[in-house]
Amino acid sequence: MKITDKEQTHDKKKKSLWERAPMLCMVLAALGIVALVIGIFIVKKSVEHNQILSHSETFYEGIFVENIPLDGLTMDQAREKVAAAVEGRYTWAVKVDCGGESYDVDNILTHNTDEILAEAFRLGHEGSDEERLSDITLLKRKAKYYTVSDSYEETKLEKAVANVAARYDVAAKNAALTGYDEEDGFQYSAEESGRQVDQEDLKTKLRAALDVQDYDAALAGKVSEVIPELNLEQAKEAYTCIAKFRTEANVNSEDRDHNVKLASDTINNTVLAPGEEFSMNALVGETNESQGYRQAATYAQGQVVPEFGGGVCQVSSTIYNAVVKSGLKTTERNSHSMTVSYVNLGEDAMIAYSYSDLKFVNNSSGNVLVLVDADGAEVTCYIYGIPVLEEGVSVMMDSKIEETLPIPEPEYVEDDTLAPGEEKYKSWGKEGYRVVTDLVVMKDGVEISREFLHNSTYNPQTPIIRRNSGS
Repeated sequence: MKITDKEQTHDKKKKSLWERAPMLCMVLAALGIVALVIGIFIVKKSVEHNQILSHSETFYEGIFVENIPLDGLTMDQAREKVAAAVEGRYTWAVKVDCGGESYDVDNILTHNTDEILAEAFRLGHEGSDEERLSDITLLKRKAKYYTVSDSYEETKLEKAVANVAARYDVAAKNAALTGYDEEDGFQYSAEESGRQVDQEDLKTKLRAALDVQDYDAALAGKVSEVIPELNLEQAKEAYTCIAKFRTEANVNSEDRDHNVKLASDTINNTVLAPGEEFSMNALVGETNESQGYRQAATYAQGQVVPEFGGGVCQVSSTIYNAVVKSGLKTTERNSHSMTVSYVNLGEDAMIAYSYSDLKFVNNSSGNVLVLVDADGAEVTCYIYGIPVLEEGVSVMMDSKIEETLPIPEPEYVEDDTLAPGEEKYKSWGKEGYRVVTDLVVMKDGVEISREFLHNSTYNPQTPIIRRNSGS
């Protein structure tokens, strides 16, 4: 059988493929090995990258702050090291000489440590994984250096200067009224000069030192003498009687007069510095027997009863009216539970040691001297000081009854000393009142202002009738 050319060609191709098979296998094997190596490399790199990127709580290699390598440190660890380095690179020793007296200036420097650390920490921790790996790789090739800067706030500088001034400055003292002596008359303290550091000048000098980082600068404070506003002669002209008020009780009681005199003498010659508060309870204390007070008529539970210190409220009411007239500022005043006879309704001031006081503040520019004189049932209060009110201006209280409270039905008390069926009044009782008081300001006799001052309520007094209801 004859083999054709076509068959011969097919056999040749088949033979060629078999001849090349080993070579193809080798090539495929080599490609497999390459693929495996590449796969292993990729996996290894992926693991390495994941390990690198997993350092989320620490700084990466190549980051320096204040020349301190931070790689592997947490934020807290880095802050501690950097803070110590910043504190150690300078010594704060700024001083001010004020007239031969030296004062340390408060350290007002602040450092942007946290800001710098936060900026440094962002390297390798922000962006995509590729961006982070790029930053980390760059840091290994070229380290990044940061420096903490010094700064100060203007408010802290001003406070530091003010603290120096507070330690150096001495306020000038005016000559002032200090008391009254029966023999020598009014007493005065002499004036005293003060001293003062020029704070604006010192601020300028401190800023200049800080701007050139001169943290151990010795600054010279500019100081001056402060002359008092009032010398002795001027004070004697300035002080005067700014108010006087007198009361008289229609009560004839030796014990009451004793109490009034004792309280008046205790308060007499009280001096208040500007801004100081007067408290009658603080001065007089508890009006008990151990303090020398006697029993006299006073109000308790709607009735007139004997108690230690009875009558002392006449003193407080007298002082209160003088205080209002003077223009000084009352800070506490309370009305009696029932009416009193020695001042107008709405213009009294009750004191009771445990719960009610008379207080006022010296809102004048100088000392205030309170003089109180008691003579029997009469009490007079004089207030001396530098006038609070303008010339021609006066202050007064204007009180009006808003409501009259009727006398209650009488109470009966059995009294076997009376004849059967006999009745006698022990007390007649009194009406009560609700009173509103305005503060009126007059100038040259003409009212220029009126404002509400306070309300007062006086309870009615129940009549007490003694009787013998027996037959």
